[in-house]
Amino acid sequence: MEIDFQSPAPGCCGMAGSFGFEHDKYEVSAAIGELELLPAIRKAPPSWLVIADGFSCREQIAQGTNRHALHLAEVIQMALHSDRDAADEPYPETSSVERQRSDVETSMKRAGAAVGGAAILGILLWLANRSS
Repeated sequence: MEIDFQSPAPGCCGMAGSFGFEHDKYEVSAAIGELELLPAIRKAPPSWLVIADGFSCREQIAQGTNRHALHLAEVIQMALHSDRDAADEPYPETSSVERQRSDVETSMKRAGAAVGGAAILGILLWLANRSS
């Protein structure tokens, strides 16, 4: 995998940690993102990877565009494994994002099953103890 990079003008993505998630600051956050970063992402060709190491910047990009920025470590993982077939995907990050969503969904289902099982066990123990 060879990477040539282009970087938008330095500046803030507008999210700044929890700032952009606060209700009364959302519009300011979005306006800052629209100054440089979000238009640059929208203009990027679909074949380009979008890389942002900060959580806030990745979240602002995901919410403000149809792209998902990858952390540099994810890009390195893609390069090491080279298991993606970009010809079938709209963006190079598609398989990585879908795999992550699937992993999170599976994890949530397992956690829900564990909590449900623990609740049922607790109720059964309570009923057994109550009967005694």
